[in-house]
Amino acid sequence: MLTNRITPYLLTLLFFFAAGQFTQASAQTFTISDESHMYIYGSANVTDWDAEVKTINGEITINNPEGKDWSEAEASWFESVTVSIPVGDIDADSRRMNRNMHEYLKEDDYPEITYNLVEAEELASLDNPGYKLTVKGNISAAGASHEIVHDVEIAEQENGRLVISGSQDLKMSDFGIEPPTAMLGSVRARDEMTIEFELILEK
Repeated sequence: MLTNRITPYLLTLLFFFAAGQFTQASAQTFTISDESHMYIYGSANVTDWDAEVKTINGEITINNPEGKDWSEAEASWFESVTVSIPVGDIDADSRRMNRNMHEYLKEDDYPEITYNLVEAEELASLDNPGYKLTVKGNISAAGASHEIVHDVEIAEQENGRLVISGSQDLKMSDFGIEPPTAMLGSVRARDEMTIEFELILEK
């Protein structure tokens, strides 16, 4: 009789344990590969400038609780996105410009620029293989934060890696940075800049 009473409880426990294991297995964390690229483009009244981000760190957690195929992907799958960039690894290929850029970004006090996902809003299929994801995110730089809504393109490679690419227009003033000047003000950087990126994600 005791065995008959215990067995249903054991089965219930096994069921919940198995369900928990399934949920955990459906959440996958991808890290940003060293093969990823990010560039910053800007201009001044006399010339254009650009800088390469040499180091990109971060993780993306995708939760597909029902084990669906990517053809049935949903925006809600994207649970978290964190990206961090060491300010010291932003390289404009000019010692003077690097020094000025790192100073304006307050590297000593805020050594990293970070991005965190706030909400994945919409996912749509593209004509070519891949998806367009509209997300809301928060960028923190030089001690200030700025919320943006932007689109990225997502493609799945045969080896299971994901490629997320896109571009985003920003302003230095979004982060309380006054566009720098040089040569007694005769050279003036414009407030606007563009970030272009291709992030390769692997498990």
